[in-house]
Amino acid sequence: MELLRKCTLIAILGSALALVVACGGGAESDGSSSVGLPGAEAPAGEGSGNSDSCKFLTKEEVAEAIGPHDGGQQDYTFGGCVWTASSAKDGINEAIFAAVLPKAQYESVAEIGQPVSGFVDGATYDETHGELWFPCRGGDYCGIKVRTASPDGRQETALRLSKILQGRV
Repeated sequence: MELLRKCTLIAILGSALALVVACGGGAESDGSSSVGLPGAEAPAGEGSGNSDSCKFLTKEEVAEAIGPHDGGQQDYTFGGCVWTASSAKDGINEAIFAAVLPKAQYESVAEIGQPVSGFVDGATYDETHGELWFPCRGGDYCGIKVRTASPDGRQETALRLSKILQGRV
């Protein structure tokens, strides 16, 4: 039942987002359109995706986790940015996801796992989905999801990238 509720919320959020995009919401006065994180400051010139959230991790930081990748793209399901490996490994398209979400959106998409010690108070890690979430700037929640062919080292990678993300928001 919980899974059905989450899927329904994701479907509603996705539909609303598709409607906003289709209607031209978020377009800049010069005709360009960018989807970013309000109030977020990212390192200048880093990342190559279409979203400001793709600037929270550098190409090199992501490559260290999954190897060569697409440079990052806006992710409308998880929120934020997704970097996908250039080639599949053992039939899995490895990827790194990074997001900074308002609490309500976080509660609807996050796989909230077990508490993580040695990091931010309130940080949780879900082993099944490779998601690490923690409270960050002004009541928002930061998240890193690591999708790899092998679960070995997944939590350590999520923690390493979360610490980087924490320092940039």
